[in-house]
Amino acid sequence: RLVVIDMDSTLIRDEVIDLLADEAAVGAEVRRVTAEAMAGRLDFEAALRARVAALAGLDAA
Repeated sequence: RLVVIDMDSTLIRDEVIDLLADEAAVGAEVRRVTAEAMAGRLDFEAALRARVAALAGLDAA
């Protein structure tokens, strides 16, 4: 069996990408991009790509 759960603000109170961004020392940048997208100034795909790109180099462990 497989269980798929949306973790962000569902199972936990935080957004996982924000936690990872903090770990990579790019939390402020990721939050800025998120705010731009939420305000409608950046489309979802561009925002997601920018936020994931900011995490480049983060150790998978």
